[in-house]
Parts: sequence; structure tokens; C-alpha cells
Amino acid sequence: MADPADKQAPGDAAQQQAAAQQHAAAQEQAAAQEADASATAAAAAQEAAADAAADSENTAPEAASEDARRVEAATETASVRPAREMTGVVTSAKPHKTIVVRVERRVKHPVYGKFIRRSTKLAAHDEANACNEGDTVTIRQTRPISKTKRWTLESIVERASA
Repeated sequence: MADPADKQAPGDAAQQQAAAQQHAAAQEQAAAQEADASATAAAAAQEAAADAAADSENTAPEAASEDARRVEAATETASVRPAREMTGVVTSAKPHKTIVVRVERRVKHPVYGKFIRRSTKLAAHDEANACNEGDTVTIRQTRPISKTKRWTLESIVERASA
């Protein structure tokens, strides 16, 4: 027994043939566009190479010095970064050449809107062991000195009353 789905009407074959021809035409058109694009890219690459050759013949020393100036400017701007400064109260001066500074900040409560005091304890380097507990000091951020020290003593704002 032959399946009725296997039989094709004469119009179906013509439609399939027309679709195949359209598909083939679309592929040929895409290939032609791709060839045009690659030819354009090749021409642009040749033109860029010619320009680069002409520039290198005319200004080779100037180009090298320009690159050196760019590198020098980049290193200057990278190394010049303003350090953070904070002011706080010394809570401990017991470790050798180290002070612990409590820095307070005010933060608005997210729900109630009240301003709350929050504090952070930072270890700072005191080269001269000049600070005592209770002193108000200014510290500046610096390179890591030890596991916890990333700040140095900048100045003593106010001495603690004895």
C-alpha cells in the first residue's frame, strides 16, 4: 500500500524547484558581496601599509621620540595620585612605632533617617613614637608597611590633656 503523503502534486515539485533556485541566487549574491568586502579590505590594508611606509621614511626619529614622550607622560600621571587623609583620635600607642587611630564618620540610617556615628580603627606608622593616647592626629594612606598598617602619621592636630 502506498502512503498518500508520499505522492506529490505536480504544483509542489514546481514550488520546490523555484525555492531551490531562489536559495542558489541568494547564495551567489552573498558570495559576491563577501568577495567585494574582502577586496575592499585588501585595498585598505595596502593603502595603510603604504602610508605607514611613507611615515616611517619621513619621520622615524620623531615617531620614536613621540612614543617616548607618551610613555613618560603616562608614568608621570600614574605615579601622581592624591593620597587619602583622615583625622581621628589615637586609641592605642603601645606597639613600637605604631598607633591605632579611631576615625569616626556619620552615616544616615537607611530606614529611620537618623544620623549614626560609625567608627573605623586604623593602624598607622609613627616613626618617632611621638603620639600618646587621646591625641587627635591626621594620617595619610601609603604603601603597605605590615599586615595591617597602610597609613602613616601626617601630623598631630591636638595633644591630649594630661
